[in-house]
This record gives sequence, C-alpha cells and structure tokens, in this order.
Amino acid sequence: MVTAKGGRIILQVQPALAALLRQLPDVTVIPRGEPLPPFDLQLPLMSLPRVFGTTLDTIPADIPYLHPVPAKLARWRAALADVTALKVGVVWAGNARHKGDRQRSLSAASVLPRLAMPGVQLYSLQKEPRSEDDEVLASLGNDIIDLAPALGDFGDTAAAVAALDLVIAVDTSVAHLAGALGRPVWMLTPYALDWRWLRDREDSPWYPTMRLFRQRAPREWDDPLLRISAALAVLAANAEG
Repeated sequence: MVTAKGGRIILQVQPALAALLRQLPDVTVIPRGEPLPPFDLQLPLMSLPRVFGTTLDTIPADIPYLHPVPAKLARWRAALADVTALKVGVVWAGNARHKGDRQRSLSAASVLPRLAMPGVQLYSLQKEPRSEDDEVLASLGNDIIDLAPALGDFGDTAAAVAALDLVIAVDTSVAHLAGALGRPVWMLTPYALDWRWLRDREDSPWYPTMRLFRQRAPREWDDPLLRISAALAVLAANAEG
C-alpha cells in the first residue's frame, strides 16, 4: 500500500528479518545497526493504519504477502518429500522475557503429548526449547522432529513453515509468520491477551488462514487443548481418507 503511493521505500528491520523481507518487491531492506541511506520521511510501521485510516472492515489481508526464499523452500520440500503423514509444526512457548509470557506460553509436557497421534508427524519450530522441554521431546521419540538447529533466522523458519501442512502455536512470531505466508495456522489464545485478537470469534481479520482456539476462562488451558487435539485428529483422518 505504501509502495503504491510512489517514492522509494526503505524498511529498517531486526537483522533476523532482513533475508525474509528482502523478498518484498520495491522495498530496500536495511538491517538495524547498518547505515541508512538518505531519506525524506520516517514513519513507524505500526503507524501505517492511522495514515491509511484503517478500520476493522478495511484491514488489508491480501495473503500471502510474505514469501520464503525459493531455494530454501525447495530444500525443505525435498527433505520432507517422503513424509506421508500430516506435517504439523508446533510452537508452545514464546520469549520468556516478554511481559505477557506467563499468559501465553505453555510447557511442552502440556501440549505435545496431546498432538502426537496416528497420521501426524510433529515438527518442533521452538527456537529455544526450555530445559524442562528436553525430557518431553526425548520421550516422544520419532513422533516429533526438532527443526530448531536448522532455523538460523526468519528466512529459514518461513521456508520450513511453507513446507508444512499446518502450524499450531501460541501467540508468538511464528503464528504471525504463518498467517502472513498464507499457511494454515491454529493459535492457542489466552482468554484476554491483547486487542489484536478481538473477542468471541475464532478467526482473525488479519490472517484469513488462522483459526483461534481461545481459553473460555482465564488460565484454563485444558479446554482449548482438548479442542485443538480433537480438531487435529479429524484433520489427520480426513487427510488419510
């Protein structure tokens, strides 16, 4: 929408995002910390809705608007080509330093055993598993494959996500990434997290391919985990059929 207004667009981003966002057309991407070329105007990215007068009904959701690096995607697709089960990426926790982490993050023990089932191959997209997660990952054996060692930046994660059938995540960057890539993504959502997820709906106006599994009461995760496990079982059965 900005490029359509004309001019040269410079996008300054965190270094881990640079490779992925260089796939955007007509945008010069500069990793934070590197020198910026001359520019005439500066605007925080999150101020664009004000500039465009965006309302709930006019949220731009033309997906996918992010695309993996083609060579990286080709490598992931080749690596997973022989997997006949439903390929499901999982992220169960976010950054522990995030101020709302206690409300959104879960333990591997509470999530992964519920998702391990016939017809499903799980892949951990958890960049930094916590120490207590190791035992759970080990106990699941071949039911889950840890992709973290191959995920250097968001370009790597985007390519992996694009090669999977589904992502199941708590509210972390990977959930947003999957939505922007136009991939199927199921998100476990706290009862009251923040304004972006609105209330009393299972969809997101930002991400047409996202389905929300909300807590129905504060701090109560058993119900949404039960619902997401049941939905996954149905999806896997339909895939086999």
